[in-house]
Amino acid sequence: MRLAALILGIAAAGYLAVAALAWAFQAHLIYFPNPAAGEPPQGSPFTAVQVDTEDGETLAAWRAAARPGCPTLLLLHGNAGHVPSSGWLYEQLNRAGAGVLALSWRGYAGSTGTPSEAGLYADAEAGFMALIEDGTPAGEIVVHGFSLGSAPAVRLAADHDFNALILEAPFLSAEAVARESMPFLPVGWLLRDRYRTDEMIADVDMPILIVHGAADTIIPARHSERLAALARAPVTRILIDNAGHNTLAQNGMYETAVWPFLSDRFPDCRFAAEEVEV
Repeated sequence: MRLAALILGIAAAGYLAVAALAWAFQAHLIYFPNPAAGEPPQGSPFTAVQVDTEDGETLAAWRAAARPGCPTLLLLHGNAGHVPSSGWLYEQLNRAGAGVLALSWRGYAGSTGTPSEAGLYADAEAGFMALIEDGTPAGEIVVHGFSLGSAPAVRLAADHDFNALILEAPFLSAEAVARESMPFLPVGWLLRDRYRTDEMIADVDMPILIVHGAADTIIPARHSERLAALARAPVTRILIDNAGHNTLAQNGMYETAVWPFLSDRFPDCRFAAEEVEV
């Protein structure tokens, strides 16, 4: 009995230690910032800009104008995103006609501050307002949130009117993701940043496109299936076969899902690279 009690006590102490570590270091389990800044390459259509938040942070961003009749995309990256490393994608989007404001979250790639749920919501708000103040009409703005960035995108769409919302590999909530990866911990008690996309999406009143990889093992496609069911706005949900969490763009997400979705909303935009006259 004493040995059994001792083993039980050691196991309980170990469990509590793991839970305490998860609570103390949870930010390191959610956010993976690469703070290395980077400028758009020479000859790129992008310029480096700064976006100021209401709580005093300065965010780095890349900006390029849209062709006439085409939308401007506010791009909100995931928890391991790095704007300078994604320039290849931004240039593809811009060649297709879309304007781009690619925002670097606080604490990431040249931006000040430390990431948090409240902070990312403030960052998304600041990015949207920067476009409005720059003269971009709300009706020409499309907000595109990837993975972690999908929650601030939904929050922004619940608070503001703009043209459309695109969610790439979104999740129900931080708690739902944590429960799937750490089912042995009481994550509902431990989490500070909860990102309740499932509670916010019913407040969105604009067309929504949800794109998910059928082979996503990080955020399984059932998350977006449930989100689509919770939304009150019209939802187009597209699964891309063989695409994982980070490979949707490489697997044709824009060509097969995003551009067709936006073509009805922007009929004067061809969503194709301009032909260069020689």
